[in-house]
Amino acid sequence: MAKRIFILGGGRFGVHLAARLCEFGCEVVIADDNAERVKDLSAEGYHAIEMDGNDEAALDQSGALSADVVVVAIGENMQASILATLLLKQHKAKRVVARALDAKHAQVLERLGADEVILPIRDMANRLAERLSAGTTGERFPIAGEYHLAEVVLGPKLDGQVFDRTKIHEQFDVTPLLVKQPAGERVAVHEPDPKVRLAAGDALWVLGLRDELNKFERECGMQR
Repeated sequence: MAKRIFILGGGRFGVHLAARLCEFGCEVVIADDNAERVKDLSAEGYHAIEMDGNDEAALDQSGALSADVVVVAIGENMQASILATLLLKQHKAKRVVARALDAKHAQVLERLGADEVILPIRDMANRLAERLSAGTTGERFPIAGEYHLAEVVLGPKLDGQVFDRTKIHEQFDVTPLLVKQPAGERVAVHEPDPKVRLAAGDALWVLGLRDELNKFERECGMQR
């Protein structure tokens, strides 16, 4: 059964989230208190409803409380975001994920009991800082402590070598997980397999300590 995700707020964040969730086959409802925005979203093919997220009766009637997840994606109205989160927790929503505008907003949402609080601007800034400080170009995602997941676009050093997890780990002290390779107009994704050969331009996803990942990308990545 497809997951049912209810999104409060039809701004850019909410719509981008809805679009991706729809690609994953989720059942998505977007609620917004702006009638014109709801009309536009409906015209684009979204299941959109006009609703005030601070209206207790409307929340109950909308089906938000029975959704698998409710995402409070309300934009710049911090008060509305806080009240919506409070009402959802009071009315026993299954899972509440709330978007925060800044660190203080995040603290309030956490104290209200939001199951998860995200700070998109902070998270994007942290990821960019990782890349800029290390002089790398691929995506970086912190996992735990100094361990990161990194995307490395391969240069010539590994061109033609087999995709062998043990060999790469022993040589560079990082753990390769997946490789993305061009396949015509599509992209093929492979797990480590000696039958697969790496090529310059492939995107290799590897796990390891920050310093080891930086060293690996300097040695094996595509030079700018």
